[in-house]
Amino acid sequence: MTQSLLEEIKSFILRNALTQTGDLAREEELGIRSALRRIVPLTVNSLIELAERVGGRDVVWGMAREASKAAVLSSPQQMLRHEAAVDANRGVNLIKSLLEDRYQGAVRSIAVAAGIQTTSVADLLNIVVPVALGMLGEQVTEHGWDAEELSLWLQSQREHHPAQPVAATPLLASIPHIEMARPATVAQTVDKTSRWLWVALVVAAALIGYLVGYKPGAVEAPSSAALTGVDGFATPANATNKKSATETNTAATVNGHYDQASDSYIYDTGLPTVLKLNNGTKQLVGANSTESKLYQFLADANTQVDSVNRTKGWISFDRVYFEPNKTTLTAESLVQLQNVADILKNFPTAKVKIGGYTDTRGDAFKNLKLSEDRAKAAMATLINMGIATARIEAKGYGDKHGIASNDTEDGRALNRRISLRVTRK
Repeated sequence: MTQSLLEEIKSFILRNALTQTGDLAREEELGIRSALRRIVPLTVNSLIELAERVGGRDVVWGMAREASKAAVLSSPQQMLRHEAAVDANRGVNLIKSLLEDRYQGAVRSIAVAAGIQTTSVADLLNIVVPVALGMLGEQVTEHGWDAEELSLWLQSQREHHPAQPVAATPLLASIPHIEMARPATVAQTVDKTSRWLWVALVVAAALIGYLVGYKPGAVEAPSSAALTGVDGFATPANATNKKSATETNTAATVNGHYDQASDSYIYDTGLPTVLKLNNGTKQLVGANSTESKLYQFLADANTQVDSVNRTKGWISFDRVYFEPNKTTLTAESLVQLQNVADILKNFPTAKVKIGGYTDTRGDAFKNLKLSEDRAKAAMATLINMGIATARIEAKGYGDKHGIASNDTEDGRALNRRISLRVTRK
């Protein structure tokens, strides 16, 4: 990248005539350029602020990778056509659900300053943010950056992005503040995170259809299959080539992909949703995430723990990882463990069991010990986060109870997991 990210974004948008589509084409060019001078710095500076947070940098990195995979910059005009076909207003509706009564004022301030319609501001936001993430995705792909390296590079961009007093403050200030009680090392504020999570999903959805049937702001209740099939252990001990019922069910309920660089399975946790806990705190998570499934199970009075069939009700952690062949949790794992701890604190009578699993490679006895130690490491972390020892237990199952085939990288990555089961509500 030869110039600042801010200038690259503006140049790309104007060079590809992205503002000459739909209702934007009826606006005066000077007004559009004026709005871009406010929206682009707002977008970049907000991404920088988000990336400076422990959890936020992973969000930005993930969105950048999604934008790169969606080839946003390769076919920008096609992206806009696809987005319109899916219904671009759904992205705006999701922002409205996050900003609530402050959305109109934030957008209006930009529209008044630039002399354009508020609808045009929304259209520009739906262009600028995907392009910005596409630019970041190019950097991640070209340099092979991880989340921390991308965050450091973004911070170096600050000198290129002067403060924009007009509209920047109202738009950022209008994000609802979500406080989470967690250690300083993993503290994160989702007021800015929430605004950007929808973007990657809009970009991806424009191409693969995630937004079909989605209602902004709703918490998607997991199906019974999602709660009982993802980690039910029905794999026979002598299973070889044919898939078990559990593997088949898992294939239908788990979305994501194998990441070769980290040798891990990266779960697609679905569209962002806000969990409102009893103590007033909120969590911004995926609708199909571990947190959402756990919360739904505990909050639904009609769903009971199956005390007879203990293979049911297991939920995989979708963002808890360990260093290869070790029991050391990665830094990003602490965020999800803290979320789970916060949920459990809101259901003080609930008890849970942590299960550790491996794939079938290597010595079975060593696998069993590794899975046991990893389960205990996750349990110890939850205890350190304030969950009483009497409320949690841990057990390792080694390479038993696989949920996918061990013949593929994807399957083995899925089988190397930590799961959770509610044993009492």
